[in-house]
Amino acid sequence: MRAGLYDRRAEPVPGTAAHRAHKFTSLDGGGSEADGDGLFEQVVSCIDETLAASPPGISLAAASICTFLHGLLGVDGEGRAATPILTWADSRSQPQADQLAARVDAAAVLERTGCPVHPVYYPAKIEWLRRERSDDFHRVKWWASIGEYFLSRVTGASACSISLAAGTGLLDRCSADWDPEVLAAIGLTPSALSPLRAPAAARLEPGFAARWPALRDAAWVAPLGDNFCSSVGCGCDGPGKAALMIGTTGALRLVREARIGERPGPVPRGLWAYRVDEERELVGGVLGDGGSLFEWLTASLHTGTPREQLDAELLAAPPAAHGLTVLPFLTGERSTGWNPKARGAVIGIGPGTRPMEILQAGLEAVAYRFAAILEGLRSVQPAIREITGTGGALRASAAWGQILSDVLELPVVVSDSSEASSRGAAILALRSLGTEPAPTFPVLRTLVPRPAAAAVHRAAMKEQERLLAAIYPR
Repeated sequence: MRAGLYDRRAEPVPGTAAHRAHKFTSLDGGGSEADGDGLFEQVVSCIDETLAASPPGISLAAASICTFLHGLLGVDGEGRAATPILTWADSRSQPQADQLAARVDAAAVLERTGCPVHPVYYPAKIEWLRRERSDDFHRVKWWASIGEYFLSRVTGASACSISLAAGTGLLDRCSADWDPEVLAAIGLTPSALSPLRAPAAARLEPGFAARWPALRDAAWVAPLGDNFCSSVGCGCDGPGKAALMIGTTGALRLVREARIGERPGPVPRGLWAYRVDEERELVGGVLGDGGSLFEWLTASLHTGTPREQLDAELLAAPPAAHGLTVLPFLTGERSTGWNPKARGAVIGIGPGTRPMEILQAGLEAVAYRFAAILEGLRSVQPAIREITGTGGALRASAAWGQILSDVLELPVVVSDSSEASSRGAAILALRSLGTEPAPTFPVLRTLVPRPAAAAVHRAAMKEQERLLAAIYPR
């Protein structure tokens, strides 16, 4: 969790950033949960810290919430959490996803909602709760994300932006309304979900207004999806601009025009399409493991090498010369095969294999999955000329950026913004007030493809696809 102040140009106010670290709870059987009330208290603590560091007498025009997608929370009739948050990494609802796919026209659901029938989305999670935690399920009056829950606790209002709703698997991307067919298939009505509307001028409840006087007159906008915020925050919310993010997970996406009421473009094979507002949708793919794979590999291999030295060695290493093939699926495969049962593998280890080679092969493996996403995106925008890179992992590692540039055969321009998602939320809040901030987007570094690396990586990608198809048939 993090909070911070931004000025009217969407530039961060120095000294006001607050952070709280948290980890999801991993459970047997593929569970991944978070405590909604615990997260709420930590966000409140972040805001306390940010406002304590703010300039004296400041009055804030708006408050904007950027929320991670796919996290499902059940809320009871008293407005309190009735279930844990089931996160994007929770795969326990695979049986329910399979059953749902058999009851509905899965291909039609994908085209209508932009989302495959998969455990990452709300329908399968709700069905799992109904079956496995029926007592909790029957206490739920309202299904929400953590951002919607936070908004309701501090303002009493319930609201969900289109960009956040699009990641639930319940939004019709043509009408931008809750999809009646999917809701009927899981026995819900729209009254069990937040109203869908443009950013609204919700105001703080009296207790929080007294606690946060600088926010007393601020308009609280409907919570926003973090993927759209990230694209906006790095300047990639215009047509044809591709943004690649590596944080804990990874994503590659671009914006295309999609007016409400008009038939949207097809969803590229293996990808998703999320409406983000009345005029546009975000098309892309996501990897369940990005920076998390790097952290797991460095911890598990016990390299003991400082990060700067690791990066230098990776930059100097010849591409894919280690003879290893990695399937980078710690938490299952999302784009492009959408197989939650897929798990990681390192194939080709021999007596002379060094830990650094396994690490390099892991980073290259993630880049190969991004290449598969890029292939689908070219059906939307053939003339992609460069990639804007964001996320802590890319900012920290020039080597990973170089690997991506070599594999994708495109320049990778790494953003110097450490908080692209938060900044995107600030830009969108300013736009909701009728202000166009015209922010600048500083560049940390630009990596260009090394011609000799391309053919080597193409061969390695083919081997990864061959092994993936052999182990996990499509």
